[in-house]
Amino acid sequence: MNRCDEELVKKILADDTHADIGGLEIGIKGLPDDEREGVLDKREFFIRNAIFAFQKMAPAQGFNVEMMRAATKTQCLDVCRDEIKDSSFEISSDGRQVTVYRYERADSVCAVRPVLIYIHGGSFMASAAKFYEQPCRLTAEQTGCVVLNIEYGLAPENRYPAAINDVISLVNYVYENAAELGIDREKIGFFGDSAGANLALAATIDNKSAAKVSYLGLFYPCVDLYAGDGLYEWNESDYSINDEERELILSRLTLGRCDGKGNQALMAGILMNYTGEKYEAVRKAPDVSPIYADLSGMPFTGIFSAEYDGLRIQTEYYARLLKKAGVPFRFTRYRGVTHAFLDYFGIVPQAEAAILEMCGQIREVWGI
Repeated sequence: MNRCDEELVKKILADDTHADIGGLEIGIKGLPDDEREGVLDKREFFIRNAIFAFQKMAPAQGFNVEMMRAATKTQCLDVCRDEIKDSSFEISSDGRQVTVYRYERADSVCAVRPVLIYIHGGSFMASAAKFYEQPCRLTAEQTGCVVLNIEYGLAPENRYPAAINDVISLVNYVYENAAELGIDREKIGFFGDSAGANLALAATIDNKSAAKVSYLGLFYPCVDLYAGDGLYEWNESDYSINDEERELILSRLTLGRCDGKGNQALMAGILMNYTGEKYEAVRKAPDVSPIYADLSGMPFTGIFSAEYDGLRIQTEYYARLLKKAGVPFRFTRYRGVTHAFLDYFGIVPQAEAAILEMCGQIREVWGI
């Protein structure tokens, strides 16, 4: 696939549309080259429609971890203009060795830099850190920060709270070895997508050490793995859908539905593989479903949501909880894209625009 036109990215970033939705101020980033309502971005449509056509032809099968892993692929393109230096190291976590990839500007002359830790998505049991090295590289280029990308332990081989402990172990390692790593230990941030955003929140909530997180970038986060208390209402009518693309768009709204019409087998498979026999006891634990957490004192949070994501409703509810708790945050909804749009970074312009928006927030929050 070809790299998207950079002018489209600039047009998305320049869109300053805002809306008050249920008392929540949301920045709305429109489609850069399509004025129609209720449709996918042309590039997103091309990708998702091809995948959906294949899925409809394939025989129906139950939940299978190995099949999910095999089907979880990304196609991210390098959009950096400057040279980025890549390296890696390992840390110990719960007796396991965990690989961490490091990205930084090759021309950096700063001895001490802020650090951002990226946590990939994949339903807690699929995908890999290396799949997302391009968003990490752009973040390093645009902020001058050291960006770390953790290969945390996947479920079901490493069940809850193993992945959370891996992230906390990395935070503590960075804090304790800041001088050696060339890192400003007073400026530590997380960013992650989907399940990775959930883990970023969980690690922030659970970490009791002196290492404090002062920025969170959450891309279409999962914040409620239970979705059974009726705390918010999920309605299909909350989504503007053109009839011509209805079947495809509805197929992208299966995650996080609490109206009983989503892919319940998929959600159940994800939850049980992540938490195992602990599910009943922890489904409403703050580090599993952060909407149940005490959010007072949480760091500045940037939330980057997709218009056609089944998790969007719970994410908006979480943002209202941040507002109630007095936590500074910004919420942006990117129109025309679906859950996991970072999987096509450099191809779908909203993905690059969202990372650049996050970089702008980081520079503002940290004064860099």
